[in-house]
Amino acid sequence: MMLDKNGKLFGKISIIDLLAIFAVIIAVLGISARFVTTAAKNVREKTQFSYVVEIEGIRFYTIDALNKKGIVTDLKGNSVVGEITNVEYKRMEIQSVTSTGETVFATVPEKYTALITVKAEGNESEKGYFVGDNIELSVGSTMSMTTKYVNSTGKVKSIEKID
Repeated sequence: MMLDKNGKLFGKISIIDLLAIFAVIIAVLGISARFVTTAAKNVREKTQFSYVVEIEGIRFYTIDALNKKGIVTDLKGNSVVGEITNVEYKRMEIQSVTSTGETVFATVPEKYTALITVKAEGNESEKGYFVGDNIELSVGSTMSMTTKYVNSTGKVKSIEKID
């Protein structure tokens, strides 16, 4: 028989010891599979791209400040995330329902929606685009931006690589 009277395998190793060693091996393999990625996935290529940020519910003086263009940094001002190249705007509209149940779009007085195009140099990888200090850009993500004249937050609407 392989087990002796003390429950040791071949008289030297207990089954509990084997289970503990097996559990440690499984844990190490699981952690390495989770956190160790192949080099190809982490390769980052320097590239230029432009992205469009939509900012809703702003007043005209904010649009005027954005039209001065210039360098864009993150909210703290520590990391450059691009340079404004174009600003387009329109009156802000909201959807509302009338007393008869009809859905209409109503213009909000003194409020605008702006589309800001930002040209940036950053990194492109399989996981997406990164600017500044590894700030990830993806369509639909929230982007906080600061210029010399204004701080604002909007949603990234599109990203386009510049060849």
